[in-house]
Order: sequence, then C-alpha cells, then structure tokens
Amino acid sequence: MGKLFLRGKQWYISYVDPNGKQIRKSVSPYRESAEKALRKIQVDIDNGRYLDMRKEVKKVLFEDFSRQYIDSYARLENRTAEQQALKIAKIADFFRDRYLHEITQLDIRKFMAERAKQVKPATINRDISMIRSMYNRAKEWKVIDFNPTNGIKKLAENNERCRWLTEVEQDRLLSFCHGLTRTIVIVALRTGMRWGEIAHLKWAQAPESNYIDFDQNRIVVHESLAKSKKGRWIPLGDVVKWELLNVPRQKGTDYIFLNPETGKPLGSIKNAFNRAVLKAGIKDFSMHSCRHTFASQLVRNGVDLYVVQKLLGHSTSKLTQRYAHLKDDMLSDAIKKIDTQFNPFVYNNESQNSTNLAQSLLAGDKHNNSANVSV
Repeated sequence: MGKLFLRGKQWYISYVDPNGKQIRKSVSPYRESAEKALRKIQVDIDNGRYLDMRKEVKKVLFEDFSRQYIDSYARLENRTAEQQALKIAKIADFFRDRYLHEITQLDIRKFMAERAKQVKPATINRDISMIRSMYNRAKEWKVIDFNPTNGIKKLAENNERCRWLTEVEQDRLLSFCHGLTRTIVIVALRTGMRWGEIAHLKWAQAPESNYIDFDQNRIVVHESLAKSKKGRWIPLGDVVKWELLNVPRQKGTDYIFLNPETGKPLGSIKNAFNRAVLKAGIKDFSMHSCRHTFASQLVRNGVDLYVVQKLLGHSTSKLTQRYAHLKDDMLSDAIKKIDTQFNPFVYNNESQNSTNLAQSLLAGDKHNNSANVSV
C-alpha cells in the first residue's frame, strides 16, 4: 500500500509500481487530493491498468536487448565480452520471450531461487550484477525508466575457506599438466593472476592489453581487464619468465596463449586442468584456487598483507583478510621471541614461588605465609 507524506506545504505520495520501482511524486497542497490520487493509482494497479497508462513503454525483448548490450557496451568497455556473452545467454534463457518492462523484482528473485539450485551464492551475485548493469544501460539509452534489481541485496558468500596446495601437491599437479596447460598453471601459481588476465596476455605492450615487459621483468595488467578496474603490475620471476620464453610465438598475433583453431585467445583450459587435478589425486581444487595458493604462499613466508593485496589486485583489504589466519604460526613465533628476552631462571623462580604460596593458602596456612607476603 502507498503512503502519504508532507514536505513543506506540499503533500507527496509514495508507492511501488508493478515493476518493483519506488515512485515518489508531489501531488497537491491538500491532503484530500493526495489521498484521492493515491487511491486511484492503487485501483489502476489492482485492475492491471497501470502499465497501460505508462508513457512510451517500449516493448523490447530481454533477449534482443542482450545482444544490443553486448555489441554496444560489453565489446567497447570490456575485453572479456565473450565471457560476458556466455553469462548473459544463461540469464536470457530464463527470461526468454519476456519484455524488459514486464520483468519485476519478484521475477528477479525467482531467477535467483532457480539459480540457487545449480550454483553458489557468489555466482548468483555476479548474475544479478550483470542484470543490474543491463538495466542501467537500458535507462541510459531511454529504453526503459526503471531497474527491477533495485532493492535486491547480495547473497552472503562464504569466502573464508580458501583451498590451497602445498609445495608437494603443486609438484604433483604440474607433473600431470602438459603443453600450454602446464605453462598457464605455473603462471597462475606464481603470479596469482585470474584466468581472464592470463588468457589475454600479449608478448609486448599494446593499448588496453595485458602484456609481458621483459626489459623491466614484470607483467602488466591493464585496468580494462582487471576485475577491480584498477591496473597493476606483478614482478616477473625467473620460473615464470623461463616458461614463457619457451612458448612458441604464433604468426599474425601478439597473444601468448592462442587457440590454433580459432586464432583467438584460449577460451578455457578447464577440461585439461580438471584431468590433471583428477590424475594428481587432488580434491576440491579449481583453476581459481591457484590464485589462493599464490596468496597463501606469500602470507606463510611473511609477506605483508598490504603487499599481497596489491599483487592480487584486490580493491579492498577486506578480500585479502581471508588469508590472515595463515599468520598463526608467525604469531606463535613472535611470542617465543618475546619469551627469550626474559631471564628463564628469574621467570621460573617467581612462578615457583607463586605456586608454593597458592598451595600454602589452599592448605589453610594463612598465618605462616602472611609474613612472607609483601605489597
């Protein structure tokens, strides 16, 4: 039900339309007129006439707008348009034969509930972010004037548990990786780069591209290809450098990891990677877990979390804090170092005196011990 409220000398009405959009507008300086207007709108909504009253409602299918979004926005703003297209295709399939203006907040929540049967909360959150972006573009392009994702909060994600490999497990995994798969896994383990960042690596500097700077011994991640939209660079270690220099260069392209069949960057190594993981007998480990392994190794070797954050390209320190628990052993070592500053004989002697006093008091020998107690 809508609401009335007074702002200055003017009465306003507030209500939610059938598309889930919050509407607030000034009506009259008289409460009675505002009440009448709100009642009429409520009746129109109940009788299904409200949408017919909307001005210039453009009937655009969600699926058709998806193509427009990819061609006019994703390809221009983000080089991972192919990956976005795959995500959008799954969303468009759910909203098949639906017009943009017909999709309500309730429909979005039904989509979330259906996806929850198949994927984790993090994936659903990314799907909703994609839908939100699509509707924001639709508003900018005057296709529609509301966004049904408004008011929908992100689902809680369990990011605390980070699967990472020990040095022995890493060696075992690499023994079952071959060709470009082996090189890519080594790059992921030794740089912490995301798959999309690795797949778009180039041999030399190019506009809006990730590239290897062999002169400066570093890998540059361009802001347009970074998840946080912030560029960064990662030192090029000897192991990664050696692996990359042994990758044969392909004619006609500057991409390092190329799909010979399409002439484009590799879309995925998922099948080859999963086979290697299975043969290595490693459980619960994905390609993204290589990134966790890189971060975990840094923390366990005493690297400051701020440095880890910069290398990983995290937008906030909150994301990096998930690795803080790996410092537990380092905290224990710190306490041991403090202990060594005390004279063990004095420390232990005072402890023994305290123990003897406590035992005497418990035995009821208060009179004899009172003389030995000084304040």
